[in-house]
Amino acid sequence: MDDGRFAAIMAGLGPWVPDGAGMPEVGIAVSGGADSLCLAYLAGRWRRAVRALIVDHGLRPAASAEARLTRDRLARLGIPAEILVLEGLRPGSGMADRARRARYAALSAACRRAGIVDLLLGHHARDQAETMLIRRRAASGPDGLACMGAVTFTGDLRLVRPLLDIEPATLRGTLRRAGLEWVEDPSNADRRAERARLRATLCADPPAVMRLRAEAREAGIARMVRDAEQALWLARGVTVAEGGWVALAEDPACPRALAFLLRAVSGRDYLPPARAVAALCADPRPATLAGSCLVATGAALRRAGLRWLLLREEAAMQAPIPAAEGCVWDGRFVLSAPRGADLRGVSVGPAGPPGRWMPSLDWKAPWPARALRTVPALLRAGQVVGVPTMGICHDPALAGVRLTLRPGAVAAEAGRFVGGD
Repeated sequence: MDDGRFAAIMAGLGPWVPDGAGMPEVGIAVSGGADSLCLAYLAGRWRRAVRALIVDHGLRPAASAEARLTRDRLARLGIPAEILVLEGLRPGSGMADRARRARYAALSAACRRAGIVDLLLGHHARDQAETMLIRRRAASGPDGLACMGAVTFTGDLRLVRPLLDIEPATLRGTLRRAGLEWVEDPSNADRRAERARLRATLCADPPAVMRLRAEAREAGIARMVRDAEQALWLARGVTVAEGGWVALAEDPACPRALAFLLRAVSGRDYLPPARAVAALCADPRPATLAGSCLVATGAALRRAGLRWLLLREEAAMQAPIPAAEGCVWDGRFVLSAPRGADLRGVSVGPAGPPGRWMPSLDWKAPWPARALRTVPALLRAGQVVGVPTMGICHDPALAGVRLTLRPGAVAAEAGRFVGGD
């Protein structure tokens, strides 16, 4: 793997923030293993403004020492690195999924702090083949069988996987030629894990890897076609309110797009059941958290005049949390405060009945009270002192404090359909 080939791959995955001159860095998730270390090595030669993020799960005695060793190796390459230590993870049921969630949460938070909008991940061709086998066994639908996209979007980041067509042997060869060593994680060979068992099988069958990659690529192309079609539907008939709900100008007719919007309104990680959402599109009707279709989403579908509204379900909203710069409430809203804002004793939570915080009962809101109850508010001693998304502030010390939707939460869900996969 040479610099020219890597640069050509990255050019096809742009656009990129300009390199240097005070512009944000491109982040790289680095475990210390050969794949992610090779990605960091190549990325550091592709551009100057990069930053490595090393996650220490703390699940093995050697993990902390390996993280520091990896940081030192990156420093010798001129790549600044930050170690992110995860607290509270314990071995047990669902360990892989819990560790993955904690890892991505830590990476997202670190990128948010640093102003990073692009995060490179080291998944390679065999990882893609393993994913295809796992999703086949789980009877995944068409989207799932498209496996990992070269570019995908989260609430904060563009996740970019430049190595999906590169074999791991090629990456190790690149490191050897550069005289670089890497960390070998013994858990990767633990046959008790499904992915490790599949890895051993695929290592002995290179043609199978090629077939599985080709299937994933074909499914990915089909997913992009569906994405483009749904982007048109979203652009034509969807309005997003700053308060976090969505208005549909027509009956929901596209189950896949509706599922993504439901996930966005609820701030959840996963899509609601496809069959249930399809049934809702076939027969649109008011449904709430108590309805079987939306139990897993924490969202509600309500009729408002000629429109349908997708609303956050009140009973599922997060409890108030302490207000702090950069905090995220309910998985959807990020707080930002000007210098000098006094956040002591202030929390972020649901606004509740609008009659308690509207400046005048004579004021006519353009949205129903059911929607306004779910907007994020600034609270002191349980009382609403500000509702930034509605332009309301009852406390001069909180002037300029904002609560804005995370980019991928609702406001840019349509962007996920444009060239994302």
